[in-house]
Amino acid sequence: MNAMKNLAHYVVLAVLAIAGVLFSLKILFAGAFVPALFFWAWFAGYAALTSFITSNFKSPLGALATHGVVLLVLSMLPRFAPFSALRLGLDVLI
Repeated sequence: MNAMKNLAHYVVLAVLAIAGVLFSLKILFAGAFVPALFFWAWFAGYAALTSFITSNFKSPLGALATHGVVLLVLSMLPRFAPFSALRLGLDVLI
């Protein structure tokens, strides 16, 4: 069951990483470097947080629920500083 949990967790992270690569390529060809750097810093924090929370669960549904709840909480944060830094990756991908 642990392998399925890890697979579910990595699939969600892979989808976000692919979206991040596409965003980074679009931004880099436009001549900007800083937004791509900020996105990858956000992604590293997101991956670390969800990995920590997911380690407490044993089922794949727990991993998927963790990602769903974290994205829901991030989407409910207001769009002004200092919360805008927490919403950065979500705002970029939407």
